Amino acid sequence: MLYRTWNLTIKEFTQLFRDRLLAPLILLGPLAELLMIAWSSSQGIDHLPTAVLDLDNSNASRGLIVAMENAETFDPYFVENLDQVTEDIEHGRALAAWVIPRGFETQLLAADEGSSPVQLIVDGSDVMSAQTAVTTAGGLTASYGQEVVFQPVMAGAAQAPLDMSLRVWFNEEMKESNYMIPSELGFIAAAIAAMLASMVIAKERELGTLEQLMVTPLRSSELVIGKSIMAVSLGYVLFLLMLAMVVFVFDVPMRGSLSLLMVLSFLYMLVELGWGLMISAFAKTQMQALLIAFAVVMVMIIFSGYAFPVETMPPFMQVISNIFPLKHWLTIFRGILLKGAGVQDFWPELLAIFILGIIIYTITIFLLRRNKLE
Repeated sequence: MLYRTWNLTIKEFTQLFRDRLLAPLILLGPLAELLMIAWSSSQGIDHLPTAVLDLDNSNASRGLIVAMENAETFDPYFVENLDQVTEDIEHGRALAAWVIPRGFETQLLAADEGSSPVQLIVDGSDVMSAQTAVTTAGGLTASYGQEVVFQPVMAGAAQAPLDMSLRVWFNEEMKESNYMIPSELGFIAAAIAAMLASMVIAKERELGTLEQLMVTPLRSSELVIGKSIMAVSLGYVLFLLMLAMVVFVFDVPMRGSLSLLMVLSFLYMLVELGWGLMISAFAKTQMQALLIAFAVVMVMIIFSGYAFPVETMPPFMQVISNIFPLKHWLTIFRGILLKGAGVQDFWPELLAIFILGIIIYTITIFLLRRNKLE
């Protein structure tokens, strides 16, 4: 068994490195992809072009504008009328706009009012920027209103009326990159593993050599193992290179056990490769295999929690999401990196990945045996 599997593995590596275009693309492509995606998404959403229509021209309105600049989410510039606000947002020159009405300062300082209306207009076609603008604006107006209203009243007080102590665990600087970049690594690793493995058996079928392999003493399980070794070796090396990039280039903390992560990542790569091998087992051509793998990867993004939180999905969709190993892996991966978690903290996710791997490889071997009988 070992001799037959080893010979098949050598054949796979030989065929791969004979292709002078495919081999460098497989090795360097995912690294370049992670670098570009992580670099572009790790900067956060800030300096949104923001139109400001200040109809009050008071110290209070100018103070609010200064607070906007200090928040760094908004990049304010002044406009003269509401028509210009409408035009700038419609043409994309502004993603947000503040309208400060006349009498803003008077109402803000009035003892019987305690507040003053101010309008924020956002471009809802850019949902992420709009949500960031609304969230930041809510905190900005609340803090600024308290500062202006309570400062004269509390001038002689020893402390503010409300003292909140805030502690942030596992991501002290609240960096979005610490959440997004590990997710991007997990997604890219899963996509590369699935697409790479999806071609290996379909290629043999397309070239007409699968029938020759089927009549050899190779068992279906040996064929799966031999085809897997090349793909899992490349996928694992790429994962380690991308992990090094995440930690040393993008400064994502590595608080957990590196040895534990390396062992579990190997298990995860095996399971994701199983998806590709299962696709390859029934696809007739490499093009079919790639298209099916691409479709699976797109669905995987949605149900993994990478694009949308799984908790916000309908209950039935939450159940469906459990068939994708990436969903469980992201919980494990971020737990080890950011929280220093151990197996006792994520054993349900680890068990789910293990069970999914058994099911996927069982189906793959069944499909190959059926092809052999046909």
